[in-house]
Amino acid sequence: MLTEVLANECYSVDTASNGLQALERIQECIPSVVLLDSKMPGIGGIEVLTEINNLYPDLNVIFISAYTDQKDVKVALESGLIKHCITKPFSLTDLIELLRSLNI
Repeated sequence: MLTEVLANECYSVDTASNGLQALERIQECIPSVVLLDSKMPGIGGIEVLTEINNLYPDLNVIFISAYTDQKDVKVALESGLIKHCITKPFSLTDLIELLRSLNI
């Protein structure tokens, strides 16, 4: 559903089914923005985000989590590792507005 909504808004969308695949795809073709879920099979969202920030510190990443009260997510938010965060459940309108505010 999210892929379709973004495509309808004229965004080019690629998906990954796990953290390792996400990192591989980002390295193959650096996107304008990454929508990154906190819970993924294999490498978790915080680990993927850390690696993205090490490789591409200027890449826009929107972290998506239902667990913003979880310790590692709190630490990442407080330290500035997570710059943009949307809490599940979220409004698609809010996501589109955030993307537009980032000039994406």
